Amino acid sequence: MNTTKFLKIVIFILLLINVATITFLWINKPRQNDNVGDFFAKELKFTDQQKEQFEVLRDEHRAQRESLKESNKEKHDAYFDLLKNPNIDSVTVRKAAQEITKIKEQEELSIFYHFQKVRAICDDEQQHKFDKIINEAAKMMNPQRPPRRVEDGPPHPRM
Repeated sequence: MNTTKFLKIVIFILLLINVATITFLWINKPRQNDNVGDFFAKELKFTDQQKEQFEVLRDEHRAQRESLKESNKEKHDAYFDLLKNPNIDSVTVRKAAQEITKIKEQEELSIFYHFQKVRAICDDEQQHKFDKIINEAAKMMNPQRPPRRVEDGPPHPRM
């Protein structure tokens, strides 16, 4: 078997493996935050109408989070572009950092007001249960990374 034919066969096999892997990962991709909706529906025993209301609130919140995520990325890009200027003043750097902080504040407020709206669609009994489970639901929506140990090396960028 000549080398060219062998290489073509190897490349074809690798291509098939890549396509299969990507397909597998795409099909088995976890649906983000859907478990929170299921959690609320199960724990609070939402009616069908409440489930529909929750889906609308969830979709609005997702859209808002995506918008804030994009703004955060843009502000971080602009912030790190400041490094290209060796004569940058500290006022400009602080202003850029404050813009990023404002987006983080908007993200936190968005989560708070989302849960406030979810609580508002609950009846009195459900609100009582909601008050008991809200911290667990919030962790499901925005899980924090485990604390990093020094021996783990430097943190990975979050962008």
